[in-house]
Amino acid sequence: MTDSDERADPERSPEEKAALDRDALFRKLKGWHRTDRDASSKWREDAKEDYDFVAGRQWSAQDEAALREQGRPPVTFNRLLPVIKAVAGSEVNARQDIQYLPREVGDANVNELLTEAGRYLSDEAEAEDEESDAFVDCAITGMGWVEMRLDYEIDPDGAYVEDRVNPLEMFWDASARKKNLSDARRLFRAKSMDRAEAQELFPDADPADLDASWAEDREDQEPHHQIQPGQHRSDRPNGSGDGSEKVTIVECQWWERARVAVAIDLTTGQTTEMDPDKAAILERRANVLAMPVQIVHRTKRVYRRAFLGNVVLDEGKAPAGDRFSYACLTGDRDHNKGTWFGIVRAMKDPQRYANKWLSQTLDMLNRQTKGGFYLEKGAVPDQAAFERSVAKPGSVTFVQDGAITGGRIKEKPLPVLPAGHYQLMEFALLSIRDTSGVNLELLGQQRQEQAGVLEYQRKQAAMTILATLFDALRRARKQIGRVRLYFIQTYLSDGRLIRIVGDQGAKVVPLIRDQTIGDFDVVIDDAPASPNQKEVVWATFTSVLPIIKDMITPQVLIEILPYSPFPASFVAKMRDLLSQAGDNPEQAQQKQIAMQTALAKIQDLAAGANLKNAKAGREQALTHHDHIDGFAKVAALAAPPAADPQAGVAA
Repeated sequence: MTDSDERADPERSPEEKAALDRDALFRKLKGWHRTDRDASSKWREDAKEDYDFVAGRQWSAQDEAALREQGRPPVTFNRLLPVIKAVAGSEVNARQDIQYLPREVGDANVNELLTEAGRYLSDEAEAEDEESDAFVDCAITGMGWVEMRLDYEIDPDGAYVEDRVNPLEMFWDASARKKNLSDARRLFRAKSMDRAEAQELFPDADPADLDASWAEDREDQEPHHQIQPGQHRSDRPNGSGDGSEKVTIVECQWWERARVAVAIDLTTGQTTEMDPDKAAILERRANVLAMPVQIVHRTKRVYRRAFLGNVVLDEGKAPAGDRFSYACLTGDRDHNKGTWFGIVRAMKDPQRYANKWLSQTLDMLNRQTKGGFYLEKGAVPDQAAFERSVAKPGSVTFVQDGAITGGRIKEKPLPVLPAGHYQLMEFALLSIRDTSGVNLELLGQQRQEQAGVLEYQRKQAAMTILATLFDALRRARKQIGRVRLYFIQTYLSDGRLIRIVGDQGAKVVPLIRDQTIGDFDVVIDDAPASPNQKEVVWATFTSVLPIIKDMITPQVLIEILPYSPFPASFVAKMRDLLSQAGDNPEQAQQKQIAMQTALAKIQDLAAGANLKNAKAGREQALTHHDHIDGFAKVAALAAPPAADPQAGVAA
């Protein structure tokens, strides 16, 4: 609603204005969803077919009906599933770890705490399994989704949860073109649920408004039954009244640009972000008091979230701060259609033709003769005796004179396939692997003898072809790591106890907000628990162990043990024993004496400088304190007086 609307109807109450704003928001979000749904409708049809192919449903309804009408079985040898399982297994065996590196000097301890806290939350939420599941979706359909959220039903203080999301529930910005939809401005999720569950989530909503039937993509299916205004739940057509029928709830997350002002104290460099109207008051009063304050205006992204039925059910800030709470994985780009596809798309035609040629081969074999004889009735004296003895090894079968030379007995030809038929079927089977890039070495099905180095190189060649898929997962894990860091710093640093594994072994520490603040970079590294990473690191370490055995210290062993193939319980006990060995009383005393000697020398050298700078340091501290106190006073002056009602609302 514009300012002119407000002037035209000054009698409108705040509740009516809010309702009009919600109606306008609903129309805008509904229009966005319709545009994005139409842009990805063809992708949804292909994605459903991709899932069917992996599950073994590889015949179209028309072809299957034609085969059954002819009495031919629709034979399916599913070669796609092993390829997908090989790609998924490669990801599981080479999982990556999320680490946080500080941007400021002195945050190393916080870095270790945050990294270990992220690992603990990931382990509690079984995040690795959910991310691997989304990776499989990406390999199949070209799209994979993971949701990060806090669940207050599991834990009243908020439990961190990661969930794989069905890609068919998601709708994304039709104009997004970058990898992992990093340039998307909006995301939608249309989730089907029981009406009773929807009423529990939105208890204040009208039951007639709890079904977003306009967002359903049902093709030939019947839409959800909607409760009409004034209709009671027990009056529904099925008469059950148990709320078991399905409804659709749409979640939308989007960002919009907002104008903000940044107040800068020129003496301390301290910055404060505020509303532009409030900044104008601050600047005006700072000029009156001659305070060194500078106001800078800038534009920022503000992320919002809304839940939609037939109306806007709820609307507010996005749960993940300045980013979406959904992480997306994308496969290969279909540039002309603006969508994405996985490795199954290239394998469908070879798999489809392999099935057809195999079914045709069986039909031809069934229709041809399987051996035997063409026999004239008078060619043998006893037909029953001939049938009994003709297939018996070493038996003698008598026939009438002249029956053989006269051509009265003739063998039936054996089945013969058309020339090149077998080669075509073999070509289709080989093309399934060739189009996906997954070779026999990665599948573990290479039967010929070859050197281990060659085996490893061919596996690496297959992984090179699939590198774009793994790169999408790595980029998605960065998004997951940033959202996880936001949850830790904003909601989860409330003193709750977490288990971390450090140099001193496993211990339980409180997660305190003062220990998690700061800016950090998210780094994706190979996880110590990854089987492939363990194998490579441990093999390298054991090869150089005879050379460096005299330089091995307990600290080195503590760092290398997580990469060993030993059981986790054994590794934990060894780390505890090595930590205790490092705390030997004699060694600790020697370290303390050396530390005291070094500190004494430093104190002697710095004594003169400290005496000279003591006075200057005190004066600088007093000046700095005055500046900070002055800025606080000016900020307080920016608050409008209580007598001004409009300024009070802005404050």
